Order: sequence, then structure tokens, then C-alpha cells
Amino acid sequence: MVFEFETPPSQGWFEEIWRRREDEIYPSLFGLMPDTVIPLPLETLRAILGSDQEIDNTWRHYAVIEVAPNEKHADWIYVTSAFSQPWKVENPAELEPNGSSGYGYELLLRTPERAGWAVDVLHRLSAYQIGVYYERMKGKLFRWHDWMPLNGPINPALPTTPVRGMILTHPRDIDARFDLSSGGVEFLQIVGITGPELAYGIHQGFERLENLLYEAGAAPTTDPARTTIELPLQFKLPVQLVSRF
Repeated sequence: MVFEFETPPSQGWFEEIWRRREDEIYPSLFGLMPDTVIPLPLETLRAILGSDQEIDNTWRHYAVIEVAPNEKHADWIYVTSAFSQPWKVENPAELEPNGSSGYGYELLLRTPERAGWAVDVLHRLSAYQIGVYYERMKGKLFRWHDWMPLNGPINPALPTTPVRGMILTHPRDIDARFDLSSGGVEFLQIVGITGPELAYGIHQGFERLENLLYEAGAAPTTDPARTTIELPLQFKLPVQLVSRF
């Protein structure tokens, strides 16, 4: 599963990095891969970056891959493609195999059933990270245990769900890191969270929250219909976050 690149960089070394990730590493981790991907829509890029922003053609190669349940996993897996490409490298001699490849990560979101909302979440987050990486908007590149409100239900079809935010967690049943010739790559696994869960993480630490989410079965798979897990302590959200949950 390799894009036909029509825009620079289109050298063989660049496409080989893509092929290695898509055709070797992903199948070894996630099982049978689909023949197609779900590209980042132009409309999403404009919605996040602003309608007046010039869109780089290479951004259209960012995509989400939908992996159905198979012998390697029982859930639906949605994983990004292209964040780990070394987009800013023009000469393979400039690659740093001991550093990070591209952004240094790919995003992962897992659901109990096929979920168009998961694609939408990953597309929006992809557009945001592109804007930060190329300095088109303010923000930060994601790292483990980062969190953010989603300003609405994670699944718009469930308007009353309390799952309205996300935390970036460590995958525990698949390798959390892989290596390309261009550097290392981490999987940042998105898990949907509620307001009380976020408040707990803010006060007690997000590693503790991650452990509780796993213990309660709320991770690694995000069920948008779930309620808040049982927490050992209750905290209030900061005032500026209350309206976003």
C-alpha cells in the first residue's frame, strides 16, 4: 500500500521509507491491511488551518488507515500514515537514524466497532499537527500523556456522552515504537476521556489515570457510549475547562 507521489520529494529512498512502514511494519503489528486509505480531506485542512491558508500538496498524502478485526486484535484500529515521513529532508545523507523520523510519531485510535467518527477525530488532529509542524498555527506537537478537550462529544451521534476529551497513552498489547531508516517512531494511542477523568489526571498525574483506564477496560479501546470510570478521588475541572466538557 504505497502512494504514487506526484509532488517532491519523490525519490526512491523516500518511497522506500513509506513502503517499509505501510507494507511491512503495519501488517506485522495490525494484521491484514486494507487496499486503500482515507486521505485527509481538503475541507478539514481549511477548517482547522483557516480558509485563507495555502495548502501544500504534500499534506494531501496524510491519511487514516482503517484496520478491521483479525487474528491480531479484536477491535477496529485506526492508525495514521505520513507523520513519520521525513518531509523536511531533501537528501538521504541528512537522515538521522538515531533521531526521530518526521514528527516522531503516528496516531492510533481503537474502537469496539467500525467508526466513522474515529476517522474524523484523526483527520482533525492531523490537520492541527500539520499546522503546528509547518508553523501555520500556534500549538505543540503531541507527546505521550498530552490531553485535550474535543469541544463536544467524541462521537457526534451520541450528543449526551460524557466522553468529550482525549489523552495520549502508551499501547500495551503492541509495540509502542518502531524504527525506520529515517529514525524512530512512537505510537501515540488516543483514548477518549470524560471531564471527571481529566480532572483526576490533572491533579494526580496522567500515568495514574492511564493505569486506571486500563484497569477499568476503558483503554486501549475507546467506547464513546461509556460512563466515567470509578475513580479513587474526585476533583473539579479548572473553571476554563468546564464549558468544554
